Amino acid sequence: MFKRISPRKISDEIIEQFKEMLNKGELKPGDDLPSERDLAEMIGVSRPPLREALNALQTMGFIEIRPRSKIVVRSVAEKFIADPVSILIAQDMEKIFELLEIRRAMESWVAYNAAKRASKEDIEKIERIIKKDQENLRLKKDDAKTDADFHVSIAQATGNTIFSHLMASCYHILWNTQIVSRETLFKKEANRKLIAGQHLNMFKAIKEGDAERAAREARRHIDFVAEELRRLLGGGSS
Repeated sequence: MFKRISPRKISDEIIEQFKEMLNKGELKPGDDLPSERDLAEMIGVSRPPLREALNALQTMGFIEIRPRSKIVVRSVAEKFIADPVSILIAQDMEKIFELLEIRRAMESWVAYNAAKRASKEDIEKIERIIKKDQENLRLKKDDAKTDADFHVSIAQATGNTIFSHLMASCYHILWNTQIVSRETLFKKEANRKLIAGQHLNMFKAIKEGDAERAAREARRHIDFVAEELRRLLGGGSS
């Protein structure tokens, strides 16, 4: 009548620990995990069960194991949202503006709540990204990752784990869509400076705890991006 109870597999314990850290926001989209060797030492397990757990987590869509064994935390929403939406956008570029409408609402909420909730560590993290953003401007360097990191780090500063994953998915869609890219947006060179300035204004409002101004700056930023993309894709003059 009773079934024999077997000891839990080590790999299952590792998976549960990962999920718990993800749920608490201790692991966030885009975070790099330590190497397999370092992880094994940290957890106190041998590499075979760790490798089994990592492979399972990758299959479930929680992580991505990249060449040279780099392990990156994925957005939990990406697998179910990003790819289908990217296909829709590829078939109809007007969908990119629908996405931007959603982002306008999301970015406004995120900036507002980040201004109210951001910790000292959150502010320091965003400030490091802003400094890199400004350096990219000086060097005229196109860096989509820093742009995405800026917006995702603001979402993370709200303390809302689900929102940070949704924001990460939005950026996966936006910058991996073939039709609309940063190359399109930066056909007009002045846009680099304008966008970097908008990022800086958002950060200042969040750092100063001015929630209304942060939300306003976020909406202004998305409105500008949408208007420029529509003009450039429509073949308007530069």
